[in-house]
Amino acid sequence: MVKKIVRKRARGRGFSLLEIIVAIAIIAMISAAVTVAIVAQKQKADISLTRTNAQTILTGVQTWMLEHGDGCPTLQTLMSDGQLARGKSLKSDAWQQPWRIECKEHEVGVVSNGPDKTAGTEDDIVVPEG
Repeated sequence: MVKKIVRKRARGRGFSLLEIIVAIAIIAMISAAVTVAIVAQKQKADISLTRTNAQTILTGVQTWMLEHGDGCPTLQTLMSDGQLARGKSLKSDAWQQPWRIECKEHEVGVVSNGPDKTAGTEDDIVVPEG
């Protein structure tokens, strides 16, 4: 009689292997969903940061052109002349690709190759847009 009581208690304390596997599967599915959401938000944040940095560079180019007249400055020129801070955030876009500063007559643009890192594709970030 005592042995039966001990066996019943031992069985009632723990979880079965099936219950543990189900719990782990649920945790894995939730983790996968969270990871997908985080990756999507990171890409949106990278695009937003790149647009903001491109606008900052464009403002620096326009200021440089007002002070120096004709010509199209490089990023290094803008930093050495004090138009831009010498921080790491402006040396390249969010995907560690170099900026392109394009000057055509009186129009100036700053271009990032975007997430695919390829020039001339739909995901390129161009400031000003157009």
